[in-house]
Amino acid sequence: MANDPYAVCPCGSGKKLKFCCGEILPDLQRAFRIRDNQPEAAIKIFSDLLKKHPDKDILVRELTSTLYENGQIEDARKVAIEFLKNHPDHPGVLLSLSEICLKEDGFEPSRRVLHRTFQLCAKNHPLGIAYLASMIAADMAKAGCLMSAREHLALAVRMSTGERQKNLVLQLVSFESESSLPFIFRSAYQLLPVAFSDEAAQQDTRARKLSVLGCWEPASILYNRLADSYPTEGAVWYNMGLCQAWDGRIAEAAGSLHHAATLLQDFDQAIEAEALAQQIDSQLSEERYNTFSVNLSVKSMSELLTRLEQDPAIQRNDSHDHHDCHHPNGTGHTAEMVLLSAAISAEQLTDPSLVPESIADLDLYDIVDAEQAAMADLKDPFIVVTSTDSLLDQAIVKLRAVAGDLILTNADQEKRQVIEFERPQARPFDRRYYCPPGVNQKQFRHLVRQLEPAAVETWLNMPLAPLGGKSAQDSSTDESLKKKLAASLLVMQSVASRYDQAPDLNALRQRLNLPTRAGRDIPANAAVAAVPALQYERLNVVRLTDAQLQEFTNRCSVLGLRNQVRAGLDEIIGRPSALKEFGARRAFLMRAAIARVEEQAEFAFECLENARQAVEPGTEAFRVHLELDIRELSYRLDDPADAQLKPLLHKFRDRYLHKIPEIEGVIVEQLEHANCPELAAELEGGLAAIGSGQGGLWTPGAESSGAGGGQLWLPGQE
Repeated sequence: MANDPYAVCPCGSGKKLKFCCGEILPDLQRAFRIRDNQPEAAIKIFSDLLKKHPDKDILVRELTSTLYENGQIEDARKVAIEFLKNHPDHPGVLLSLSEICLKEDGFEPSRRVLHRTFQLCAKNHPLGIAYLASMIAADMAKAGCLMSAREHLALAVRMSTGERQKNLVLQLVSFESESSLPFIFRSAYQLLPVAFSDEAAQQDTRARKLSVLGCWEPASILYNRLADSYPTEGAVWYNMGLCQAWDGRIAEAAGSLHHAATLLQDFDQAIEAEALAQQIDSQLSEERYNTFSVNLSVKSMSELLTRLEQDPAIQRNDSHDHHDCHHPNGTGHTAEMVLLSAAISAEQLTDPSLVPESIADLDLYDIVDAEQAAMADLKDPFIVVTSTDSLLDQAIVKLRAVAGDLILTNADQEKRQVIEFERPQARPFDRRYYCPPGVNQKQFRHLVRQLEPAAVETWLNMPLAPLGGKSAQDSSTDESLKKKLAASLLVMQSVASRYDQAPDLNALRQRLNLPTRAGRDIPANAAVAAVPALQYERLNVVRLTDAQLQEFTNRCSVLGLRNQVRAGLDEIIGRPSALKEFGARRAFLMRAAIARVEEQAEFAFECLENARQAVEPGTEAFRVHLELDIRELSYRLDDPADAQLKPLLHKFRDRYLHKIPEIEGVIVEQLEHANCPELAAELEGGLAAIGSGQGGLWTPGAESSGAGGGQLWLPGQE
C-alpha cells in the first residue's frame, strides 16, 4: 500500500489515505509481508484490526481471503456474512462471499447471493462480475447447460476490459467454434417484444435490465408473473424460457418454450421456440446410443499384428497422433487399425451401397517397460476395441475369429466402458465410411455423397419423440403437428451439420407440406451476431451491408452452416468492396473448399486461380504462391489421373525445389498417401539438368543450354 498520506487509499473508498486507512497502514503492511509464509500470524493481525475497526471492509476482504487460502473455508464465509449483516449492500465483501459460495457450493445453492452481487456490483466492480461469470460458464458447460454457458461467457466479455477481455473473447469464439456441440446452442438469442399493456411493458423493462446483468432467475420470475396475468401471450412464455435456459434450469426452459410455440402467432418464431425446446429435450433425454471400449489381453503383440494384417477387412489407420496419445505407463501404442464391415477391392466397388464402413477401432498396446507396466497392473500386451453398442458384439466376434488363441481375456471377463454417447437422431448421419486402396478420393467422395440422401431418408422415416413417436414422413399430413415437424427439421439440420452434411431444407419442407420460411431483414447498423443462428437461413444476403455480409459469412463458417457460407461467399465475390475488405484470397480459398466438397472440381480450381491472382507482389508473395500450389496439389491428388497433375509437379520441380529442397519430402508424402508414389519421378531433372548436367540456377538474362530445361521462378518475378 502507498505511504503518501494524500494519495488515494488503495482500499477503494475513494478517500485520501490519511483520512481512511492511514492509522492501520503499518499493521496492514506487516500482515501482507508475512501472509504467504506465516498465514496464521497474518490472520491474527487482520482479526485484531477488525475487532478495533469493524466497519473497515478492506480488513474483512483481506481476512476472508487469507482464511480461505489457508483452508479455513467456513471461518472465511462466517467473517463475510457477519460483516454483511451490518453492511448488506457492500460490493467488495459481496464479491468475496460470492466467490467462496460459488467455489465451494456450486451455482445452484449460490444463485441468490450471486444475482444480488451482480445487481449491486456491475457498475463499479465489473471485473469482479466478469470473473464470477466466467467461473459459472465453465460449470454450466460441464453440466451440459450450454445456453447458460454461452450467455455467462458473453456476460463476462461485456464486463471485462483490456487483455482479460481479449482472452474471454477467445474463449467465447472457441465455444462457438466447437463443432461437436449443436449450433443451436452456440448462438445468441434475443428476448421478444412485450408491449401489449403498460403494466406488461414496465415489467418487461425491469426483466430486460436484470437480464443484461446476468440475473436470469429474477428476470424469469417477472416473466412468470406476467404469464399468470397474460397466459396466452407467447412472447412472455418465450422470454421466460430463454431466461430459464440462461439460468441453467433447462427442464423448466424446455417446458416454457414448448408452450410458447403453441401460442406464438408468427409461424417462424413459433418453430424456432419449438426447435430450441426440442434441442433441450434431447439433452435431457435418457435415450441414447453408447460408444464402448473393451480391453482384451493378448499373448504376443507381434503375432497378433501379423494375423490382423493378413485379414483384408482389417486395415491400418495412419491418422493417429502418437505425440498426444495417452496410455498406461510402461506401454507403447504399437498400431491403430480399423475393422471394416466388409473387405472390398477397388474393382468391386461399383455401387455406393458397397462402400465399406468402419465398425470398430482397434488400438494395439505392447509392453515396453515391464516394471512400469506392473505398477499399472499390466503384465500382457492388450488391444482396445472401440465401437457403438449395436456393432460392438459383431466387432469382437470378428476379432476373436481372426486372433484365435492369442486373446487371453475370456468372453465372461470382458468389461465394457462407456466412453461417449449420442442421441438417436444422430444414428442416420453417424457413419464412418472407409476408402479402399486403389479408390481415389474423387471417386470415394462421389460415392459417399450419393449415400447422404439415404441418411435423410432414414431420418424421415424414423420415429421421433417430439412427434409423439410418429415419423416426419407420417406427420406431414397432420395439421396439429406442423409446428413440431417444422422445428424437427431445424433440429435435424443441427445434427446433420455436425457430420458435415447440409441437407436442402427448402426441398424437405416442400416434400413435407411445410411452408417456406419467411425472409427476414435486419437494420443496416444491426450486428449479425445478435441474430439467432436459427434465423440465418431467412436472411437475404443481397440486402446485407458489406460489413454485415462479412460477419454473416464468418459466423456461419464458425457454426458449420455450409449452405449459408456458400451464399455469403458468392455474394462477397460479386461485390468488389466487400471482397477487398473480406480478403479476396481468403474468400476464394473458402469457396474452393466448398466446391471441392460438393464435387465441383473445375470451379474449385477456378477459385484457386482467382486466389493466385489476388496475391499482391512483395516479400510474402513467394511463400503465398507456394502455399496455393501445395493446396492445388492436394486437390488434384483427389484424382491421380488428372491431366494437370504432372505439369503441377514440374512447376514444383522448377520453381521451388531448388530454393526449398525440404518441400520435396512433403510432396512425396502426399503422393504416397494418394497411392501414386510413382509420380515422384516427375520431380527429378528439371533445372538440375541445365548446362553441363551439374545443375545450376537460372537467373533473368541468362541463357540455358542442354535438355530438360525449366526456369526457377524467383521472388518478385512475374
